Amino acid sequence: MKKAVIFLTVIILIWLVGCGGPKRLTQEEYAQLSPQERVEYLQTQIKKNRDDVELKKLLYQEYLQMGMEDQAIPVMKEIITRDPYQAEVQFKYGELMLQRGEDMIAYRAFRDALQSPGGSIYAEKISRYLGGTYLVQQVTDAPEDEAFPNFSPDGNRIVYQTNVNGNWDIVEKDLETGEVKFLVNTPADEELPFYSPDGKYLVFTSNADDKRPIDRQFKVREIYLLEFENGFVKNLTETVADDWLPRYSHDGKYILFVSERSDLRSVPYTEKQSDIYIMENDGDFQLRLTDQESNEGGACFSVDDKHIFFHSNRNGSYDIFKMKADGKMPVTILGLPEVNEVNPFVSPDSHYIAYFSDEGGNYDIYRAKVDGSDIERLTFHPARDT
Repeated sequence: MKKAVIFLTVIILIWLVGCGGPKRLTQEEYAQLSPQERVEYLQTQIKKNRDDVELKKLLYQEYLQMGMEDQAIPVMKEIITRDPYQAEVQFKYGELMLQRGEDMIAYRAFRDALQSPGGSIYAEKISRYLGGTYLVQQVTDAPEDEAFPNFSPDGNRIVYQTNVNGNWDIVEKDLETGEVKFLVNTPADEELPFYSPDGKYLVFTSNADDKRPIDRQFKVREIYLLEFENGFVKNLTETVADDWLPRYSHDGKYILFVSERSDLRSVPYTEKQSDIYIMENDGDFQLRLTDQESNEGGACFSVDDKHIFFHSNRNGSYDIFKMKADGKMPVTILGLPEVNEVNPFVSPDSHYIAYFSDEGGNYDIYRAKVDGSDIERLTFHPARDT
């Protein structure tokens, strides 16, 4: 019996690799071959049909089943190069790269899988690899754009900007009742709201004082203060430069912000360079903290208010830095080459910074320890998470 099996195997192999090459096997005939015979059969067929993607899919699958990952990877890469919208191949390739510690390559493969036709079926599987234990919950669902949310000090409300009226206004949402109310609603653009630590005030930006007859996207923003008790609104910066992203210190005495006021070059506004400034909570004593020929922004205080985290492109791509509250001794915290890490924010327990980065191919949310170690990706989606 054994001799008959061996004889039959030899006959099949001769038939598979003969001069003229075999005809296509039926599914039943293919299933009867051993793994090695299948590989040899597929290699022969691919030599005759180099553009046949289905044959190459079968080949890399056979390699994987045999534990021959090094042989499978080139075949998978060839398929992806020819057709990047092969969702199944992208997903399997991402799995393999993640197992090998090639996280960035894996992220990109997973992203491409999700963006491919029918790729949504892999979303749950991908989230198991990269989503961790974090629940992503949608809290707003208006058809208009909404952006830059910020928690109230008690954590029960969020404030954010909305474009519901055709321009940016500021609204507050009660997370328990779902009630939404406008806090600032004018024909101007109000953006980037931030609560004071005691919850009595709100700082935000507005271009209301720029009366020039130009498109609103070119108007400069000022930083304003809203007092909740009486509804009083005050312009804190009163300059002719663009000022934005106000953020309180944790003791409420100071406000950080970003400004282009120091760039006096006659260049388009998109080429202006920004710096980080600090002022007292009533707008007095506005002081420049950074002085580089680069763009600085995204500034926030450490929990003890002794340091400031910020992003800058002084090294080429955007990196995250830490400096003393007086602007001295800046050091790089996160600085992956050719990767942008932007808008750091310190956790209430002072152990972590959250930020967004394009390390995985498009912008997602990450966190790391305040010294830049233990980087962890918190979101994974083909859309931008910022």
